[in-house]
Amino acid sequence: MKYEIVENNIVQSASENKLKISEKISYGFGDLASNVMWGLVGSFLLYFYTDVALIPAAATATLFLVARVLDAFIDPIIGNFVDRTNSKYGRTRPFIFFGIIPFCIMFVLTFTAFDLSDTGKLIYAYVTYIVVGILYSVVNVPYGALMPLMTRNTEEKAQLASFRMIGMAVGNVFVSACSMALVNILGKGNQRTGFLLTSMIFAVAGLVCFMIVCLNCKERYLEKHIEGQAKEKTKASETYKNALKNTPWVVSIVFAFFMFVRIGAVVAITIYFCMYVLKNPGLIPVLLPLLYVSAFITAPLTPIFIKKFGHRKANIIGLVIYIAAFCIMPLFVGNIPVFIGIYFIGNVFGGLGTGSIFGMIADSVDYNEWKYGRRTEGTLYAGYSFATKVGMAVGGAAVGYVLAFTGYNAANVTESSASGINVLYYLVPIVCSIIQIVALLFYKLDGLHPRIIEELAAKNKN
Repeated sequence: MKYEIVENNIVQSASENKLKISEKISYGFGDLASNVMWGLVGSFLLYFYTDVALIPAAATATLFLVARVLDAFIDPIIGNFVDRTNSKYGRTRPFIFFGIIPFCIMFVLTFTAFDLSDTGKLIYAYVTYIVVGILYSVVNVPYGALMPLMTRNTEEKAQLASFRMIGMAVGNVFVSACSMALVNILGKGNQRTGFLLTSMIFAVAGLVCFMIVCLNCKERYLEKHIEGQAKEKTKASETYKNALKNTPWVVSIVFAFFMFVRIGAVVAITIYFCMYVLKNPGLIPVLLPLLYVSAFITAPLTPIFIKKFGHRKANIIGLVIYIAAFCIMPLFVGNIPVFIGIYFIGNVFGGLGTGSIFGMIADSVDYNEWKYGRRTEGTLYAGYSFATKVGMAVGGAAVGYVLAFTGYNAANVTESSASGINVLYYLVPIVCSIIQIVALLFYKLDGLHPRIIEELAAKNKN
């Protein structure tokens, strides 16, 4: 199968478009950076707000939801800017290069607690959390849109997705295992100082990682007819309308949204679950890292499962195993080694979607070009960024609202609060996984995608 790509005005065949291992590793550094920084936000910001900055849980939950509702408008706008960018430095890399420093600065400010009034604290939290979310999109929407510009080869995309998963896993394992230790060591018992210094270290690491992406990852795939988009712009309203008619993309976004709701809820509640249900805070640096350590096994499994079953069947199989694990886990709360083993196996298979989703979105870009004549990588990946942030926020907010509803008070945790935490820990992952399975029933692209590539190849060749 042949199709033509343009790299510095030199026509190459897809069979020659094999990426160097160094470029694949460099691409994974983007997810390493994102998950070191945003992992701290997703895993510990709720705790930072409620127990360090002393902002009420209900107010924090509302903040999470309000900020992410704004993303419904911000992410598509950024995606459309990416689609309309044609600079000599590329379409996506300029956003990453110029956006990463402001993002790092605002990230540190988000974990800075000043001596303010209760109202002042809440206003400061709103401003910093909303702005850091916008800047996250400025960097990560283009980063996600970079993959289909690097290659159209299905196997290469699957391998890039695997390196993203590895970067994500390394970042999250580091954050979940080391964050509180760093906070306590650097703060010398003062968590306010500890979080500030820890966020500074993570910001520097994130800056270095994204610079590696900018320097080593090339935007080599631009179809000849797409080059003409710079002159023949598509209206933003038409771009959004086509996206909403792109069924594989819509299914992928719904799938991703509920995947990140369950991840966000599990990550946010694990701290409270270990402290007040298991009554063993020492399990926090065990359960949280295992959530991401499992990805080291899932990453090499994902391409194998996708090649054998396709995205839909592979993810359904994984989610059924994940649901079964979370149904069985409550029976073994008194046997921690078995509990942890079941939890780990569930996350290995439930995590197939975290790698598969990148391929699903990339394939929906091909579908968009085939169906509507435009790839619009930026806009379509903006949907994934939106699902990521809003899903994580909804999951975290659900935890915050349950804590508030059950009368959670860090100084005096009642039996009612502990019961609410216990129910939520199992219920949200199970319900979200069921919804993901239902969404996947409408994903029909696995069988159609080879035909799409063939027809696009013929079109580009002509």
